[in-house]
Amino acid sequence: MKTKKIVIVIFFLLWQAAWADPGLYKDRLVIGTSLPLTGHVAYLGQAVLAGMQAYFRHINAQGGVYGRRIVLKVYDDAYTPPLMIGHIRRLIEKDKVFAIVSPAGTPTTLTVVEICQNQRVPLLFPITGAIELRRPVKRYIFNLRPSYWDECRAGVDFFIQRGKRRFAIFYQRDAYGLNGLQGVERRLIKYDLEPVAKASYLRGTSEVSKQVREIMQAHPEVVALIGTADVCAAFIKEAVSYEQGVSFFGVSFVGAKDLAKRLKGIKARVFLTQILPPYTDLSLPAVREYQKIFRKYFPSQPLTALSFEGFLNAKLFVYALKKVGPELNREKLILTIEKFRNLDIGIGEKINFSETDHQGLNKVFIIQLKNGKISFITT
Repeated sequence: MKTKKIVIVIFFLLWQAAWADPGLYKDRLVIGTSLPLTGHVAYLGQAVLAGMQAYFRHINAQGGVYGRRIVLKVYDDAYTPPLMIGHIRRLIEKDKVFAIVSPAGTPTTLTVVEICQNQRVPLLFPITGAIELRRPVKRYIFNLRPSYWDECRAGVDFFIQRGKRRFAIFYQRDAYGLNGLQGVERRLIKYDLEPVAKASYLRGTSEVSKQVREIMQAHPEVVALIGTADVCAAFIKEAVSYEQGVSFFGVSFVGAKDLAKRLKGIKARVFLTQILPPYTDLSLPAVREYQKIFRKYFPSQPLTALSFEGFLNAKLFVYALKKVGPELNREKLILTIEKFRNLDIGIGEKINFSETDHQGLNKVFIIQLKNGKISFITT
């Protein structure tokens, strides 16, 4: 009789393991991500990763979520789509992760949407504003940040309200750049305007003299920059030699801290859109929590908007796990996130998801970079 009970227990455990979602164990939950940790946008991936790791270490130090430690497997894609594809396949097929959390980059992330959808693997809170991840709504993909169209709308409106009418667009020639290009053009249409000039560059290159000349010959009042920090900095440095009166604005993916550092000492009017409130605003509970935890685990690294975003993505993921309860699976996670209404995680703006809307935040902020410093502007 005793042997029979043992056999039944073993059978039950094997049956349960066979039907459990990958990455889900009694003592741990394995998730994964792919980020640019080397190359010209390494600053972005490294900051996002540090923010995520800080929060997960904080949670694991408390015993995890329902006794499960969060194990984050990370691969470096160097902002290269083929590497991202290979990493996501490895995470799903070999590492058997439960979910993909906070991958970064538009041209990279868009290449793995179909993989995650077909495998029914949650792809949560990517660091990209690509409209393709939002329209149409995809069951296994959730975005916390606003879209690039939202950011470009806010940027155009900011300058229109200040009397500007002549806009030019400098963009990266890929899905990221095209998202920004479309976002600016769509918003200009509202004001019966169109760009006075457009120029693009190939991802990974840094020579922009030809593009600067093409755009500045059109005498723009504002140049929208949809690129990475190194290329945008190179453009601005050369463009100000043509005309001091022009203003520049870019989207959050540029990386405010890195761009400000590259432009220190350059006299230029540079503005960026941001998708989160200031990571220095200690009136916000999430900022106080972020600063305390991040400094504990990464005392030598600077506080940045990107690490704050990684931190919040990890925080929201853990919150969702707790709401699901100990009997976790992927489908329960999806259904739980879709029911978040007016969720307050301490950043001022409430988070909302639904079956027909997988973007949690909508508010966009404007910052100015001046003499290597960052200041938020009240709009």
